Amino acid sequence: MRSAVLSSVGTLFADPRLEGACDHVRLTSVLLLAKASVASTHVITMSRDLAGWLGYGVSHVAHTVVPRVRESGIATCVRARDAAGWTHALDFELLPLKEARAQRGLNPLSLLNKRDLATFLRFCEAVLCPGWAPRDRPATPAGFFARRRGRGSATDRLAMLLLALNARSDGRVPMAPGRLPQGYSRSEVTVAKLLGCSYEDASAVLKRLLVLGGVEWDRPERYGQDRLLVPAIRDAYERARAVSKPAVEPSVEEESPPEVPEELTAGVGCGCCGGEWESEELVLSGDGWAQLSFADVPLEVPGSACGDQKPDFAASSQVNAGFDGASGDAVSADPHAAHPPVVSLSSSSAGALDCFSGSAVLGEGQLPERAGAREDRPGAAEPVAASSDEAGPLRGEQHKAPTGSGLGSGSPVRTGSFVRPVGVPEDLKVALAPVAWLWAGLGRASTGAWLAKAVRLELVRLRSFVGDAEGVAERRLAERLKRRLDRQGTRPVQDLAGWLIRRGLPQEKGCWSNLCDDGIRIDSGGSCPSCDCLIGDRRGLRRVVAADVAARNPYATAGEWRGVYEAALRAKVEYQGAVDAVRRERAAEQQVAFYAAIEEQKAQLAEDKARRAARPCEDCGRAEAAGLCMTCALRRSTKALVDQAVDIAVALRADVDDPQGVALLTEQVARDTWSVVRDAQAPDGADDPGSRAFAEKELATKVLEQRRQRALSRLRESQPAEMEAAHVRRMALHGMFPTDKNRKRAEEAAAKARDRVAQELLRDFLGDLHRARATAVPRERPSAWSERCLDLAARPLFEDTVAAAVVRV
Repeated sequence: MRSAVLSSVGTLFADPRLEGACDHVRLTSVLLLAKASVASTHVITMSRDLAGWLGYGVSHVAHTVVPRVRESGIATCVRARDAAGWTHALDFELLPLKEARAQRGLNPLSLLNKRDLATFLRFCEAVLCPGWAPRDRPATPAGFFARRRGRGSATDRLAMLLLALNARSDGRVPMAPGRLPQGYSRSEVTVAKLLGCSYEDASAVLKRLLVLGGVEWDRPERYGQDRLLVPAIRDAYERARAVSKPAVEPSVEEESPPEVPEELTAGVGCGCCGGEWESEELVLSGDGWAQLSFADVPLEVPGSACGDQKPDFAASSQVNAGFDGASGDAVSADPHAAHPPVVSLSSSSAGALDCFSGSAVLGEGQLPERAGAREDRPGAAEPVAASSDEAGPLRGEQHKAPTGSGLGSGSPVRTGSFVRPVGVPEDLKVALAPVAWLWAGLGRASTGAWLAKAVRLELVRLRSFVGDAEGVAERRLAERLKRRLDRQGTRPVQDLAGWLIRRGLPQEKGCWSNLCDDGIRIDSGGSCPSCDCLIGDRRGLRRVVAADVAARNPYATAGEWRGVYEAALRAKVEYQGAVDAVRRERAAEQQVAFYAAIEEQKAQLAEDKARRAARPCEDCGRAEAAGLCMTCALRRSTKALVDQAVDIAVALRADVDDPQGVALLTEQVARDTWSVVRDAQAPDGADDPGSRAFAEKELATKVLEQRRQRALSRLRESQPAEMEAAHVRRMALHGMFPTDKNRKRAEEAAAKARDRVAQELLRDFLGDLHRARATAVPRERPSAWSERCLDLAARPLFEDTVAAAVVRV
């Protein structure tokens, strides 16, 4: 569980929004992560409550910390105000946690469950909690580092929290490896890497932590001032081991059994806990969390370095009187966020072992590491204590699993006094059957859940090849794992997680096909034809070489023939490799030439485009208009529309056999149409040429459509249209009963026929008009050769002779 929390905190600190952020913003984001619930990413708190966690004053938190958190973008903050306008609560939402849960991937933030979050909050309370004393509820003591307040307290508290998270069960902090900078110790480098600050700042932080007693030197007589130790972690584990020891019947010589420390039997925990510690079973009760705590530290309130905390205890105390009934204090928030319910802890439970572990709700999934076996089942018996006559293994000896533990069967394995979950998920039993006996070696439920997600992702990818048939993808994955295990031979699998991620789950293609997996088809389960073809080619090559060697050396002995055969086969393979290399080089050269031709063509097209863009307008002469500016293009479009409208009006009224009358009528209609179009006004009142040309085009479009509709309306009433409509109506009603539905259908068919005839008539009239205009235009007859010869004879010969002389030279 500590690994899961450390991964989540590291992911949070790696967020780009926290880059360059100050330490109180980073510590606030960690506290928001600890206070968040599984169902929501919102955390409702108060400036006073947050000030107690950070070690600052209420004014400093409200005017400095909260605005900087909002500016960094790591979280949003909405102030809840009462009717009078006073802020009575702050609603934070941690955005990295929200985004991770929305993606539902392998992000460590999205993998935190209810037990992880509750445990992390309890751990933060044991380190930084300012302490609460609610009415009619057990008091929550202050954390062992809560006395650090004032300027720089967020940096020191964050460093203390990270050191405590990284500390082992004996309190020792793993030191940073590698070479050390000149002038700095390994402990200072470790603090600098945890905080992400400079070595000078880390040295100052470490000095303050040593003065406050948060850390101390680990065996300075041997290592000197080079290794760190968190005494609170060490003491907590020692108390947990003392309480978790199995009860032994006292002998005659013993006066009384060993007593449990008084601080462990006192009712300590969060303010929402309603239960107390029991003297014998160490049972928790109540609606909230109440777990073992570190040694209580009296809360001292020195003068604030920020200038807004008073030495007066009544004014700056972090202990709140809580709520009285249903009406809360008007100036204070709920002491802390609500926690999920808990179950009773046994002598081998996680809470009794490491003092800040979580517990599972009844009947919800697997238990955390070191949790009691079958603790989440209602009515389960207490774990059996180790017998007094069975001594534990000495140093260097291996733990022996109990008989009939059944590795891979889903039952937990008990080693010593610890119980670890080893069950394979139900939906993955078929796929993980070859490695089910190795699943017990994972040791952590979080590692098993992470690996299960990776296996499910691979199953989703396999289903894209084999379809959604039930059990097919699982069998294919099981066959792959079995092949990979057989390939291991006598070498055991030391690390199942690394073996699955690197060797077991990835697909290994033996050829070009995406369906090939170790020479086996994923979809059919048979041998891959591409791999068989490659193998056949290699076998054929060996047979050819063997026949050639046998023909050249018919009297060679077995030993001589083997050497000659291997040399010939090596030479043949090297020759084919050289040929393939030359072929690949030529293909690469062709590809380079192809891409070079493409680039040259692109450059030529760009040059042509630039040349066309630089051409002036053909109508108005504007420079760089690509041959035609926008205004002239609109005018040309308007002229084309006007010509079409004029042709429609002339085609219905003119006599095409009279060319002179057609010309006069066309001129008159064109004059009238242009007078209407040129009266158009721009919609925005602009008088520039572009807006006016656009308005004229829009009006010409409307005029053309109106004349087309009027012409079609008149042609629908013509005799040919009526005759066609009557014919279609008779054919539609032929052999049908004269019902209203049939009559309506016949009328619809007649209307369509009338429209079709009208459009055909309009096309015919326009065609007749165009032919009449074409015949009216006189053709230019070519001049006779006698006339052209006279023109050529009149030209002087000086130009021709000079040009011919220049060409010859």
